Amino acid sequence: MIIRRIAKRDGEGGFSCGEPTLDSFLAKRAYGNDHAGIGRAYVILDSQDADEVLGFYTLSASNATPAMLQPVLGGVLPRYPLPVSYIGMFAVATGQQGKGIGTELMIDAMMRSAAAAEDVGSTGMFLHSRDENSTAFYEKLGFTSLGIDVTNRPMFMPMGTVRRMIALSAPRGVPAPPP
Repeated sequence: MIIRRIAKRDGEGGFSCGEPTLDSFLAKRAYGNDHAGIGRAYVILDSQDADEVLGFYTLSASNATPAMLQPVLGGVLPRYPLPVSYIGMFAVATGQQGKGIGTELMIDAMMRSAAAAEDVGSTGMFLHSRDENSTAFYEKLGFTSLGIDVTNRPMFMPMGTVRRMIALSAPRGVPAPPP
């Protein structure tokens, strides 16, 4: 498996994850948004030469209100918005679901978020879960439901947890990236 930045051809392969909004995003907007700097898009393929996208995600910088993050971060927080890494889109092809591809994609997103946090600062990773199945998947990976909006299902993982999850995912004998 290889995870890399999206190429223009990646949206042309008829990707289907069972959610038309996500399928359409990959086909029509992911590359353009990436190219414009709106949000980076990453795809996972069987190999460098493969044409079939098995899954993808987008990552960008965003912010969240202290009130939203208070239940997870605790302590005294500033009154201004807090920086977060935001996963805007996340999908795995229907035939690939349940095979660990989503976990591999999320670990990649965690590593990129932790690396970026060293240079720009971030309190953690934020996303909106699409449904109950997605929420259960994200919770298994360490995200916490903020429980403030059942329609958009906001979830958060503090940067300390992100770094611990990266360390846990590193193969034995291979050092995890520095915190």
